[in-house]
Amino acid sequence: MTIGWRWMGLISLLLGAVACAPVFAPDVRSQVDPTLSYAELAASPASHIGRIVLLAGTIVDVTNLQDSTRLTLLQYPTGRRSQPRTHRPSGGRFLLLTPGYLEAEVYRPGRALSVIGEVTGQQDLPLGEATYSYPVIAPKELHLWPEGEGQIPRFRFGFGVGFSKGF
Repeated sequence: MTIGWRWMGLISLLLGAVACAPVFAPDVRSQVDPTLSYAELAASPASHIGRIVLLAGTIVDVTNLQDSTRLTLLQYPTGRRSQPRTHRPSGGRFLLLTPGYLEAEVYRPGRALSVIGEVTGQQDLPLGEATYSYPVIAPKELHLWPEGEGQIPRFRFGFGVGFSKGF
């Protein structure tokens, strides 16, 4: 019986390690410029062209274009695993221009997404009755978080008592 508990402990430890695996490849992650804040990027996207950034947010809009897909995201600070921390204030919006087609039902509004990509400039688009200047990012690697994961820190603690009565 003791061997069984040891194996279960080892399996639990290994599964825990997998759950903490990085969402981005180390070689891509190492290219990120950690000195560039989102506020600096949003203030002057053109002066940061070519720099590699890590951004996270929630999808606001998806537009499939002729040869690419444009995702509009509401930026949030990143958490420890690079997930958007939606309980913190947003810095604004940004655009991802991905080559090819992304399914709008998968990359739908409200989904959490993290990206490592290259700053390619800015694009001015209508937002309501105003014009908004969006920083534009060409993604190197995307991570679409599973539904309900990646947005709010999850802490679970509880007690439970259950019983069933059959008739």
